[in-house]
Amino acid sequence: MVKLMEKSFSILSIGAFLFLLFTGNLLADRRYFGRLYLANTLPKGAFELEFWNTGRFGKYDGFYYRFQPRMEFEYGVTDRLTASLYFNFNQVKAENNSFSSKPFEFGSTSLELKYRFTNPGEAFVDPEAYFELSYGGDEIEYESKLIFSKRLGRFVTAVNFTSEIEREVIDREIGSEFEFTAGAMYDVSPSFAIGLEFKNHRKYNDIYKGQTSQASFIGPTVNYQAEKFYITFNFLRQVHGTPSSGNNLDLLGHEKYEFRTILGIDLD
Repeated sequence: MVKLMEKSFSILSIGAFLFLLFTGNLLADRRYFGRLYLANTLPKGAFELEFWNTGRFGKYDGFYYRFQPRMEFEYGVTDRLTASLYFNFNQVKAENNSFSSKPFEFGSTSLELKYRFTNPGEAFVDPEAYFELSYGGDEIEYESKLIFSKRLGRFVTAVNFTSEIEREVIDREIGSEFEFTAGAMYDVSPSFAIGLEFKNHRKYNDIYKGQTSQASFIGPTVNYQAEKFYITFNFLRQVHGTPSSGNNLDLLGHEKYEFRTILGIDLD
């Protein structure tokens, strides 16, 4: 079963990327997805504020809920380069299981850079590179991402490949993660879109030396775009995970459900 899921994941990754190669152009300046990034950057001199709220809940036993808000300040350095500053927060509520509750607290600060290689529609697929550095006292995280997106009529499609390395400064422990995400959105109207997102998330010891767990999620996304703001809602349900905690789900290293809202405000 595990080998079948591994093979299915590989086929899905390749198929989704090939699908992007043969779709049309993508319009800029709109965040459609809750999990995926598009190959978009802000215009030079533009300034935007975003509020992220991510919730994760459902473990193998008892009650578990993790709340992770983020506040982002985003600035267009050039038409192709966007820089962002994040303030990250964290809270955990757990009962009747092996997890510990944590009060709501400031977790880390992140610096993000996104570079768009081409103008939308110049290539078969619109490419973008992403790098994020986070510092939280005793922990440093490095996250890199390859972003590909395209538009086909009213459909917007995207694929992201994400690598993350976490270093514990005091304990000198290192962990790594890899995530594949793909999705499609449909413009019901100029201001309203609905769609579907998929992600497969994997955790490793050290720097990709041994996989400890993996889980696949899928769920709907809704986006509303106004003249000066947008809001996106996303909900994901785990559909398969290893090692299994029951029903072929990994409810030790991952949660059963995830949701995310993003509110973006144009400050120009």
